[in-house]
Amino acid sequence: MSSVFKAFLSAVFVALVASSAFAEDARMADRFVGKASAPIKVDEYMSLTCSHCAEFYDNILPKLEKRYAETGKVRFVLHDFPLDGVSLKAAAVARCMPEDEYFPFVKILFSAQKSWAFGGGNPEANLIQYAKLGGLPEDKAKACANDTKLQNAIIAARTEAGKKYNVEATPTFVINDGLEIINGAQSEEAFAAVFDRLLGTKK
Repeated sequence: MSSVFKAFLSAVFVALVASSAFAEDARMADRFVGKASAPIKVDEYMSLTCSHCAEFYDNILPKLEKRYAETGKVRFVLHDFPLDGVSLKAAAVARCMPEDEYFPFVKILFSAQKSWAFGGGNPEANLIQYAKLGGLPEDKAKACANDTKLQNAIIAARTEAGKKYNVEATPTFVINDGLEIINGAQSEEAFAAVFDRLLGTKK
């Protein structure tokens, strides 16, 4: 067996192991807002240290939830696309939160992003403190922030999104498995125009 072929098999094996870990880790299950039966699915790729993601989450998403998620028309699925080490740790801690605390925790991190991530001091320590306030014991929060298996699963999912949908920046919104893609924190009406067109409704 040639060395090149051996290297190829090794690379395939590593990819399969990473993909398997991603698929088997229950903490990587979809976190979404809206009904699973909604005709439109929006996969949002976000980073918890991304200011444009925070802008969307704080100012645009609540309006879209009211118009489209609560009426059963759109399901918004959040996916981690960490841009740095701090956002990777934050994503890992968020996925360790109790399921019903995931979105409240993400909301707090985005709302207080300038404070915990960019306000000076130790971002990881700040992150652990927020997790404690959200009900996650400090020892578990620290373990999750440095959980290599979970981090690898997050990175594998990030890599998969990059290959499948050419996601390179955050936030990126992939609608109905790539039928439409919106880049950046666009206005409420920009999203509404796409949703209404796909739903066949008038504004």
